[in-house]
Amino acid sequence: MPNLERPMTLKELSIEYAKKQPHQVENLTEEAPILDGIKFEAASHGLWNAYEDVTSIEGPGFVDMNAKLPKMSFDSELKKMDLSIMGGEMFCPEDKAQMVGGKEKYFNKRTPAFLRAAGQTTEKKIIYDNFIPYAKKNGNIIDGGATGTGYSIVCVRYVPGEVCGLYSPEGFKQGAMLDVRPINGGNLYHDENGVLGYGVRLKGYFGVQLANAKAVSAIVNIDKEHIPTESQMDDLLIAARATAGSTFLYMHPKVLSMLNKYKGDILRTVNGESEINRTFDQWNKIKIVTSYNFLDGLETKTEL
Repeated sequence: MPNLERPMTLKELSIEYAKKQPHQVENLTEEAPILDGIKFEAASHGLWNAYEDVTSIEGPGFVDMNAKLPKMSFDSELKKMDLSIMGGEMFCPEDKAQMVGGKEKYFNKRTPAFLRAAGQTTEKKIIYDNFIPYAKKNGNIIDGGATGTGYSIVCVRYVPGEVCGLYSPEGFKQGAMLDVRPINGGNLYHDENGVLGYGVRLKGYFGVQLANAKAVSAIVNIDKEHIPTESQMDDLLIAARATAGSTFLYMHPKVLSMLNKYKGDILRTVNGESEINRTFDQWNKIKIVTSYNFLDGLETKTEL
């Protein structure tokens, strides 16, 4: 079972605990760079996670010699977050299974494409159902000024136990990130159209926890005529309390091209870490990750 104390990326989880299906995660994250970089933590109760949402903290302070020490307090609300299912079903008609050399060969050939699509869908949901709504809910959203469809930029500071991915430890007991099981015991059955064939289902339990109102921000309503200013980009980082190493800027590649007019000390390309054979674009030392899973200029205008 996974080491529940250490946050890990999906690839790190797969290397240690999904030895029966080691290539699942490679296919899943191949076209999902944001999902690839998120650190995941074990959910507290299998299919849901209990966590504390901090409402106020009174910490220690400086006092004179022999003076009374200030009282410290920590107020929080206990909350619960359910995990979501990542998975789906595949069906192979009986005749097609015979033509391609068996149902196993059919499913093995098509699973990588299924996983790539699943990774893209998951990443899009994280962007548009989690990050941007959370930034808007907490007032950490900046209007780029476009009045039609456009783009957005998201800034996320990952905080252990607060802003992170979640996974169910139970999901790795079968030695795979997504549990693969035959439908109807691997025997023939009729699909919804009455066609005889074979089926498999893939299923895992994952989620994204957002429990720090000062860790996620966004600029919305961006287009070629309304490119974020240097001041807006700096405000974006400030709103998320951005720190190098724990914070990332997410955007469509075309938005990065728009920002290239600031090329220099603010926006620059640097060599990656020694173990990563690639370079990174950065804004004031905060890494930029581009993803085609952002809508390509088709985001509807966000009303603030």
